Amino acid sequence: MNRDDTIYWIDQLLPAELNVGEDCVTADLGDGQTVAVTLGFADVDTGLVAVDEGIDVRSELIVVARADAADLTAVLRAAVGKLTAAGGILPAQPGTMLPQLIEVDSVGHALFVPPYLWGGETPRVTEPERLTVLLQLVMLTDSEYAYAVDEGPGALQQALGEAGIDLLDWTR
Repeated sequence: MNRDDTIYWIDQLLPAELNVGEDCVTADLGDGQTVAVTLGFADVDTGLVAVDEGIDVRSELIVVARADAADLTAVLRAAVGKLTAAGGILPAQPGTMLPQLIEVDSVGHALFVPPYLWGGETPRVTEPERLTVLLQLVMLTDSEYAYAVDEGPGALQQALGEAGIDLLDWTR
């Protein structure tokens, strides 16, 4: 997808007016929630291939929090930088962790998860040469990150859900 097609796709997914920047779009979702999505990260090959279709799997990254749009875009830019520098060694997929990504309030580490804003289905666009999906970045505290390292990302997600931890609150 080109930039305009990506903006159109994101605009169809988010129920808010988009603020389009150079490499990200942001939107106010109401109730203090802000969302940011990368523009063009799908051009970065992180080594994933859809086995059934035999095509590259690419992502646009999304983050949601009760934080300033500038903080969200800084987090996305840091993630893009880390994944790009990895040159395909670090896959952009659920379960991948990005330690010491950026310090924002009390969270500094990140975990990729399937996006939960749409209640199940991951938004995707299939083109002849690639599949592009949204991949959500969740920010973690030091203790949450340590738990994920010890017990695994799946166990962390379950524990956070059971404890009722508000992942949108970066001051937790």
